[in-house]
Amino acid sequence: MGFFTDTKFDSVYDMTEAIVEVVERNVRDNFEMVNADRLGLDIRAGYKLFVNEDAIAVAKHNDRTLQYYGGFEYVDAECRVEMGDFVFYMCDDERVRGHIEQFYCEQFEGSDE
Repeated sequence: MGFFTDTKFDSVYDMTEAIVEVVERNVRDNFEMVNADRLGLDIRAGYKLFVNEDAIAVAKHNDRTLQYYGGFEYVDAECRVEMGDFVFYMCDDERVRGHIEQFYCEQFEGSDE
């Protein structure tokens, strides 16, 4: 957590660039990239979604597709967070949690084969 707590930026541009880099790195390192159907969603909801135990993330430019085809337009506003170039749908929302659980249940069941 200490990265930004003691960092002074010379400009807003430097600050936003650093935030974007940190978010991208953490999505890359801590999320698994999946197609929407792996989450139990209509495949049209997204071909490049990111999932971990806490959230489903999507690039901002693909968010409308996830909202429309995935029904994420109904996700509680408090559970939708925009950071950097991503939108995060948090597992505190029942709809999001259900898709995360489906992904991990199927992944767990598939490991027995």
